[in-house]
Amino acid sequence: MGEHLAAAQERLDRAADLGGFDAEVVAHLKDPIETLSASVRIRRDDGSALSLKGWRCRYNSALGPTKGGIRFHPSVHLDEVETLAFLMTMKCALMGLPFGGGKGGVEVDAHDLSTMEKERVARGYVRAMAKILGPDRDVPAPDVATGEREMAWMVSEYSEIAGSIQPHAFTGKPVALGGMPGRTPATGRGAHIALEEMRGPAGLAEEGGLTIALQGFGNAGRWFADAAAKAGHRVVAVADSSGTVSDPDGLDIEALSEAKDEHGKVTAFDGGNATSSDDSRDVLSTECDVMVFAALGGVIADGEDAKALRCKAIVELANRPVLPAADQALADAGIEVVPDILANGGGVTISHAEWVQGRQGIDWADEDVSDYLEARMTDAAANVRDAMKQYDTDMRTAAYAVALRTLCAAISAHGTRADFGKA
Repeated sequence: MGEHLAAAQERLDRAADLGGFDAEVVAHLKDPIETLSASVRIRRDDGSALSLKGWRCRYNSALGPTKGGIRFHPSVHLDEVETLAFLMTMKCALMGLPFGGGKGGVEVDAHDLSTMEKERVARGYVRAMAKILGPDRDVPAPDVATGEREMAWMVSEYSEIAGSIQPHAFTGKPVALGGMPGRTPATGRGAHIALEEMRGPAGLAEEGGLTIALQGFGNAGRWFADAAAKAGHRVVAVADSSGTVSDPDGLDIEALSEAKDEHGKVTAFDGGNATSSDDSRDVLSTECDVMVFAALGGVIADGEDAKALRCKAIVELANRPVLPAADQALADAGIEVVPDILANGGGVTISHAEWVQGRQGIDWADEDVSDYLEARMTDAAANVRDAMKQYDTDMRTAAYAVALRTLCAAISAHGTRADFGKA
């Protein structure tokens, strides 16, 4: 077991001990059921050959087909893929979806690929992993450096291999190819719903505007910022790889998005009373009500990183931005965390709707998609609030306990020692 997966399971063990779950049943969640490593070989535009490492993990299928994104990033490695698949297992259970957890990735810098090279990587990945993919087995979706276009290439390649059109084999596709309206903004909007639902338990004022700092301004971060601004909150600082831009009066999110699109960096924005720095970690010391992590994992790796924060609460819009080594320091500082398995559950929720739409062959109306997202997020948040009270614990541990109830019930239905040990 890799160190990242082992660290993530410390949180599982805390919830399992607190909830008194059967150790034999919990043991089923300690290791992935299947991980495939493969080489993805392509021909570059200049004629040279390129061999890339790729992985796909199906972590647990107790609740249904495994589900999870595919990322193209130079930091992708086996331990990360299995850890994220574990988190997806917990997330789907918490959100009440009939999915297990999966994840995949290719170790490559997507910015170093031409469009045609990226298509070759996407199709090559599907060919390498086809034996464990499928709408009833493992359903991928977009993640870091992949999006609608990559999913279109992948579902096309998979359909060729399967010998039939399989639109529900992947989610996050373009709407014209069976995608779901509202899937792109779902993760960010879902995180805003989670924040509103958890304001009280997070120690925030339950009414009125909040001040928010945002680390990461990709798809999820932008949609979160848009929803938060429209709800009357002030986004006072935003960071990306170029640095940090801030304005205590609140940034104009629409204008900031335009600057990012035009110049490729948030520090190009100069509206209002905004100031900027070339250090993206400056956002961490912003005095605010809520710090939202919307980039990659491991931003707050330990207690020293936690000490830099000047917020009252954290929203984990990204996967595992706060590592377990920082949990105690945040608790000591009174900083509550809306955990990733709740905060970013909107993406997989609408992916489920897209999967259902593909199986039904009937398009969902926009209002039905919005209502489904709202209902799933509010129900999951309510369950976490109830578990916090029941177990007198923090939000993350409560979220894991809720997920464990569902997973352990499904695993136990096949029988435990108590059943097989009877005379």
